[in-house]
Amino acid sequence: MVRGEMCVKLGIFCGAFHVVCSGTMPILRSLICLIAILVSCGQALAEVQTTQSTTPSTTQATSYKLERFTAEEPQRWEGWIVQIDLTDPKLQVAIGTGGPDPDGPGTWETILTPTSQIAKNCDFDLAVNTVFFMNNRDHDKSPLKYQAGDFASSVGLVMDAGKVLTTRREGVPIVFDKNNRASIVPMDKIPENAHTIVSGNQQIVENGKPMDKLNAENRAPRVSVGIKDEGKTLVLFVIDGRREGWSDGMTVAELAKKMADLGCVAAINLDGGGSTTLVAKRPSPDGDKYKVLNTPSDGSTLPLPIAIERPVPYVLGFRWR
Repeated sequence: MVRGEMCVKLGIFCGAFHVVCSGTMPILRSLICLIAILVSCGQALAEVQTTQSTTPSTTQATSYKLERFTAEEPQRWEGWIVQIDLTDPKLQVAIGTGGPDPDGPGTWETILTPTSQIAKNCDFDLAVNTVFFMNNRDHDKSPLKYQAGDFASSVGLVMDAGKVLTTRREGVPIVFDKNNRASIVPMDKIPENAHTIVSGNQQIVENGKPMDKLNAENRAPRVSVGIKDEGKTLVLFVIDGRREGWSDGMTVAELAKKMADLGCVAAINLDGGGSTTLVAKRPSPDGDKYKVLNTPSDGSTLPLPIAIERPVPYVLGFRWR
């Protein structure tokens, strides 16, 4: 069993215990979930190596380039760089949701689902987690405070096929028009031809340069999306973190510098931390498999060599048809 498949199974399995454990004390609930993980994974746990990659560094697609990013200085970094040709007529850019609205006109918009599962449900070839969000156990002190099936809502604007999916308007959006051309614009200047939108919490690159006064202290797993070539090329950068000996993570300032170095004229910071997940579809004799390419940080605090894929409410997905 490869690392990506383990992350998917552990994330979905932990979510399944939401109902069983919801009525117990936090410490007991965590213990039950931990025991369940051990029992369900058995021999496979010994095979998980968080410091190795089993995924090829290139893809068969001609309209996007996927490559590993590894550095030893100034920090120990492991991540992924994706560059997508938005002019490809076969490309479809879309939002994948975790599930249906669980409470109608209430507070919540959707449910939490692992990025790999959303990608599979939507038949995406490539997918990445997106917006910052809230769920119905925000005050839970359990290490498994994000579980599949939890009610959730986005902090920032999300739009799919011209339909707004969220009520909140915080942050800075990246906007794709009907021809997939991308732009990063202030929240009060959403173009009338906007087709697909996701929002980050801040813009980190403007006019090809890192913005001023960015956080230069806290390193964490990060996800950034940027544009270059007049919005014709999309750049995704995913960096692992919170795993000693594997990847230290980046500060927002370091992330901005990397996006500028990759040629982005503008870039935003998406939800990172334990949500950081990049997924690609891989053909196999048994059917398409959805591989988690990076090493999620959830699970790093447990006394086990595992990476648990955190469920999220929305993903940004790409299909080539």
